[in-house]
Amino acid sequence: MSAGGAPMMTGGTGSNVGGAGTATGGAPPTAGTGGSGGTTPGPKYNPDFKEFYGEDCPVSEPAEVNNSKLPDLFQNLDGSRLSQKDQWRCRRAELKRIVEKFIHGEKPGKPEKVTGSVSKTSISVKVEHMGKSVSFSVPVSIPAGVTGPAAVIIGLGGGSLSSKVLMEEGVGTINYNNGTLADEKSRSGLFTQIYGSTGASAQIGWAWGVSRIIDVLVDEKAAGRNDVIDPMAVGVTGCSRLGKGAFTIGAFDERIALGIPQESGTGGVSAFRVVNTAPVGPNGKPAQSLDSAWSEAQGWFGTAFQTYKGKVNSIPGDTHSLVAMYAPRGLLVLDNSRIGELGAPAQHAASAAGALVYKALGVEKNIEYHGGRPDDPHNHCSFYAEQEQPLRDAIRAFLTHKAEPNGKIEPQPAGTADLTKWIDWQAPTLN
Repeated sequence: MSAGGAPMMTGGTGSNVGGAGTATGGAPPTAGTGGSGGTTPGPKYNPDFKEFYGEDCPVSEPAEVNNSKLPDLFQNLDGSRLSQKDQWRCRRAELKRIVEKFIHGEKPGKPEKVTGSVSKTSISVKVEHMGKSVSFSVPVSIPAGVTGPAAVIIGLGGGSLSSKVLMEEGVGTINYNNGTLADEKSRSGLFTQIYGSTGASAQIGWAWGVSRIIDVLVDEKAAGRNDVIDPMAVGVTGCSRLGKGAFTIGAFDERIALGIPQESGTGGVSAFRVVNTAPVGPNGKPAQSLDSAWSEAQGWFGTAFQTYKGKVNSIPGDTHSLVAMYAPRGLLVLDNSRIGELGAPAQHAASAAGALVYKALGVEKNIEYHGGRPDDPHNHCSFYAEQEQPLRDAIRAFLTHKAEPNGKIEPQPAGTADLTKWIDWQAPTLN
């Protein structure tokens, strides 16, 4: 759908995969060595606190398939299946490559030089790479009374979560003007000033910009100049077109502790294969088609997707691959089953399929899908009362570490997908 978000007024089992820190993800993470600027604490699943923890994994070039169902998230590109939890890191690298090749285009890694500054009111970023440079800044707001490095949520366009909840939970906000990094129609912006027209989606440009913000947070903390924001307690959110961006941003940067895509629809969480069945919502409207989404804003996708939007069954992945890329980190999908164009059954299917990865890793409570309430007068991108507790639970589990995660997959009848029709595989028991 075309509406944007309103201003933000409103751990794992085993040694290889963890949640936010402890066995179930609620306590402060363990320490690790790494980051981009010295000794930086890292969670158990990403102890070096890397943007892409699987960057050293060998990944074969994914090939087209012929599969009308959501592809098996546990089957490696060589045909083998996962059997160990510590294999997830490299399987995730394969999913990332699938998403890049068929849907979004490639996200570059850290540029040659990223510098900036952090204050209680703003973060400045300067990128220098291949003889080119760009700069941008983002406003910061920290709740009064918060001492020490604060948890923050990056809101695309400000976001549309409840300011009351965030203030009461002691969470700061970063207002991210993603459009300056890449225009959703032309894909041009600061990102292309550095890399040129690569064919990557605008969402990749947005994700690249957020990663540079996190680089500054990490490096300035390592240098002793950032006691304002905790780089390990960063979430990302947005609604509608900006929910699409929040979903992709969090999937691609493993330093982001919590993703909160809200009502993201087609081009966001909604599984392509389910969208193509045109499920109809209570308002009598079907899910926005892929052709419609492409026509509305081609930058929601990479240029390669033009070839595949009419033959999504040939893609060896789907949006459930992006859901899985979050695992074992926190993911809270906020949906609205009343608005048919948002394709709630497609969002539920992707979330429920991706949740099988969380379950196999022993962190099934680290993901939550909230389908809304059919009797609530819920307008698009309006935060409402039923979402308050899931938001508080996610913040306390993954950002402030005050409680254990409490996630659940909770669709509404009008927005429920029959997962048995969409997957013909089961999650293995991972050792």
